[in-house]
Amino acid sequence: MVRSILLIDDDADEIEILNEAVEMTGSDSTCNWAEGAEMAYGVLRVSRPDLILLDFNMPVHNGLVCLEEIKKKKELRHIPVIMYSTCIDSTLLREAMNKGAFGCIQKPVSVYDLVKELRNLFTRVWAQ
Repeated sequence: MVRSILLIDDDADEIEILNEAVEMTGSDSTCNWAEGAEMAYGVLRVSRPDLILLDFNMPVHNGLVCLEEIKKKKELRHIPVIMYSTCIDSTLLREAMNKGAFGCIQKPVSVYDLVKELRNLFTRVWAQ
């Protein structure tokens, strides 16, 4: 079964790295990209991904604001959202989880570490 993942990030380089890492996991997944929260809202009006990877640090609407907007919508609430950032402290983790995130990951230094982290997350998400 092919699963769809929506990557929400304002940085094209980060999207390229995430997309490559998802491919390297060997999961049967396709990735779509939304450049920031506003574009994500438009994408989510017409499609329903199986998983959302959401960057915390974005201009205009940061990841927490975007997460809140997604979780407000009845038709989107069921979609697991994984937040990620270069630095996730306990406050950000707690706030994200309270707002409905499935989990949070810190962007690893190497793509191979990211692949490992994504494999673990996919196992948890798809097991539900």
